[in-house]
Amino acid sequence: MKNISVVRSIIEKRVARMAPDVKCGVYIAVFRLERGRRIRVGALGEFDFPAGLYFYVGSAQRNLPARLARHERRRKPLRWHIDYLSTKSRMLGAVVIPAKREMECRLAACLERRLARVCDGFGASDCRCAGHLFYASDWP
Repeated sequence: MKNISVVRSIIEKRVARMAPDVKCGVYIAVFRLERGRRIRVGALGEFDFPAGLYFYVGSAQRNLPARLARHERRRKPLRWHIDYLSTKSRMLGAVVIPAKREMECRLAACLERRLARVCDGFGASDCRCAGHLFYASDWP
């Protein structure tokens, strides 16, 4: 993984948007929750989300721009785990990697070595990972 401070700088300046020609790949969507909240996450149940930064690892094998735009919208039907958090927080940006879906779990494993996993199973219904959402109280 590249130097985390470089990634931080890019996201903070909101220039971490993907290139318009990238149509599929894996991504880390970054959200800021201004105050701690207890949030129900569909069938997973209720969890305490402290104020801070959340890093969600996902993938889209088509329509990646639309997926990220959906994550950024606050008003939407609640369909995926990330929808429950993204409707209560602000998306700061996303780091996009043109790669196959298999890279999603490898990227989540990298983040799990550096950041706290928020709740078991979040964003990992279709894989064997412990979860795809990670937390930091401030920039790592």
